[in-house]
Amino acid sequence: MRAFVLQLTLLLALLTVCFTGSALALGVGEDVRAGLSYGSGALPSANLENNVGSGYRFGYYDSQDQFVTLGSTAETQISMLKTQNLYLSTNGSYTTSATGNGVVGCYHVQLPGSYDSFQAAQSAAAGVSGGFPAWVSGTYYVRVGAYATRAEAEANQGSFGAGTSVTGTSSYGVTVTKTKTTNILFQFDNGEGGIFAVAPGASGESGAKTWFKGNKYAGNFLYERIGGGNLTVVNRVSMDDYVKGLVPYEMSASWPAEALKAQAVCARSFVISAGTKHGNYHFDVCNTTCCQVYQGCNRATADSDAAVDATSGVYAWYNGEVAKTFYYASNGGATESCQNVWTATLPYLTGKADPYEADIANSVNGYYWTKTFTPSQLTAQLRNRGYNCGNIVDLKVSQFTDSGNVYSVTFTDDAGKTFVFSKANARSILGVKSMHFTISGGSSSVTPPTPPTPSEPETPTEPGKLYYVDNASTSLSNLDGVWAIGGEGKTETMSVPISVLTMDGVSTLQTTVPTTPTSTTGSQETPAGNNTSAPVTAAAGTFVVSGAGNGHNVGLSQWGAYAMAKRGYTYDQILNFYYTGIDLH
Repeated sequence: MRAFVLQLTLLLALLTVCFTGSALALGVGEDVRAGLSYGSGALPSANLENNVGSGYRFGYYDSQDQFVTLGSTAETQISMLKTQNLYLSTNGSYTTSATGNGVVGCYHVQLPGSYDSFQAAQSAAAGVSGGFPAWVSGTYYVRVGAYATRAEAEANQGSFGAGTSVTGTSSYGVTVTKTKTTNILFQFDNGEGGIFAVAPGASGESGAKTWFKGNKYAGNFLYERIGGGNLTVVNRVSMDDYVKGLVPYEMSASWPAEALKAQAVCARSFVISAGTKHGNYHFDVCNTTCCQVYQGCNRATADSDAAVDATSGVYAWYNGEVAKTFYYASNGGATESCQNVWTATLPYLTGKADPYEADIANSVNGYYWTKTFTPSQLTAQLRNRGYNCGNIVDLKVSQFTDSGNVYSVTFTDDAGKTFVFSKANARSILGVKSMHFTISGGSSSVTPPTPPTPSEPETPTEPGKLYYVDNASTSLSNLDGVWAIGGEGKTETMSVPISVLTMDGVSTLQTTVPTTPTSTTGSQETPAGNNTSAPVTAAAGTFVVSGAGNGHNVGLSQWGAYAMAKRGYTYDQILNFYYTGIDLH
């Protein structure tokens, strides 16, 4: 989920795996392995810098999933490099392009003998200029220098005495340097499958935080050269620390506590239910919209951390399994059943009317949106996707779901040939923000049904805003069903904002809704004029798609959670509304 909202095209790839019945990649209570750099984004070198704590321990995780310490350093800035020739650039970064600022080469002179401890190897290395300890498949050695060619290493071999040898590493080795230097601190090479681990805090202190690529993270870091390539970088972190690094990126940390708690439970459950999508990269979830946005501690606040702590250990369950807690920004007025968007039927992901988003609809930037197409644009849209169509002359909604969302759209070309796109494809073919829309300008579309009003949760026990009537001892959490009698005897329903007569004159009361967080996904659609739901009439020769909401509509609406929390509902009430029949524990 990109910060705040899942993007459809990325989510579809996730669902392909999630719904194939693959075993869980992560168990309740286990550390989360969050991929930070992988695939085409894997790195030739990766820097770490202490934020809280000092120094680092080097090691790996054994078959019992325990961290095994191989060595340590007091340096506060270190870099992990793949064991191929990397050159130091003028700005202190490591590059594969040769420069005149030094090289961390892949050939070394190895001193005779081996050592059974890091301390012994480090002591021996300290007696040789340019020496460093290396751990290779269970044994410590001392190596000297880092030459770009074997010939260069051999030319220097004699200066280190008899019994030395020239050596390289396997394609899976990792070299640790002091950042922005060619000074090697340690080398790790455990062959194929070897995953180098770095634990911030040389003495093992708790609460360490570490800078990586501008973000600070809790937990440890894993470095693996999958297939002998660049470094796949993974943050291994406790579940709650992971969720603390996610909540303020998926939802504004300034939002009501109960909304933040609901987000925390969703995020925690989503990780467990995510399957093995990233199994080839040897981690559980990525840090992007493909899974959930996880960027560490930078945006965390006391409030967002408190929401995670308050729900620690709580997951959403259905029939003994952790539920797939999909979520999105907003739904336009109705959630959707899972099978009407993707493929699987999940009883707890059932479409229903959402009465809560109405509280914020006119205050959220871009909640209502339109997108206009010409026939030639629609024709190009289909042809660019490989469809052999004539000139498109008609576009309409051909089927709505019971919730009133779009199930299918139909294109018709000038030869009368039709092209029908349903479920998630109905949204993606048009490139729109939500599946809650109508189309004008084409032939008559079917009429969307009115979804039945769902049962609301019990009366909120912790009102988010009170309206006092008669006296200070009588209050209402909202104005639903409240009527006012004017001076002329007329009655009308109450809504916010409202004006009241006080001792000081007339005062206006209203519910304040913050603007969408800066992390919210931008889109190619534009808000309707003044952000209203007023129908938009298509100009001659065009088709106008008018919609509301932002997301796939399956599961929890983040803006809906906000609205429910403002009404005073608790996080469990929020979750039980959006996920039918779940248990929380």
